[in-house]
Amino acid sequence: MSNVGLYLGTFNPIHNGHVTLAEYFSKLSELDEVLVVISPQSPFKKENELISDIDRLKMAETVFKKFENVRVSDIEFKMSKPNFTIDTLKEFKKRHKYNKLILLIGEDNLVGFNKWKDYKKIIEIAEVYVYPRDTDQKIPEEILSNSNIKLVDAPKIKISSSHIRELIKSKKKIDTLVPKEVLRFFKLVN
Repeated sequence: MSNVGLYLGTFNPIHNGHVTLAEYFSKLSELDEVLVVISPQSPFKKENELISDIDRLKMAETVFKKFENVRVSDIEFKMSKPNFTIDTLKEFKKRHKYNKLILLIGEDNLVGFNKWKDYKKIIEIAEVYVYPRDTDQKIPEEILSNSNIKLVDAPKIKISSSHIRELIKSKKKIDTLVPKEVLRFFKLVN
């Protein structure tokens, strides 16, 4: 049995910030492995903004294969859409006998965390590790004071996938923002 960190997202596309955070979490002593869970469709994102599910999965597998204890999961591909975190956690609990599930989310997600589907149940099923993100909105006290939510001193990332998609549409360079495997995927480098 192991402690697993679940790093959920659309990863559309994967950027250097995602890689930095996955690597950071993979080195935490309390985690045995990190699962990068590719979400086919977040309830908060429009489907037409997404690179295809399979392409995002292939990108993730290519980018993260160099890490010893980071794996990629397509568990949400087999679930109904849109994907809700609570359903994903329940599915992991049902399929695997992990010692502990730890949900890895950005601080910006805490602002509306109490609006997530069954958020109280999420906190019962998993610990929540929160990495810093820029947000000027107030995080509800009931969320901040919960002992199952832990703020971690991870690197602060200032890259966003939506910004990268805009740069790609505008035919601007993204080579400093994404891994070389992603550049190859977009055929922006040989």
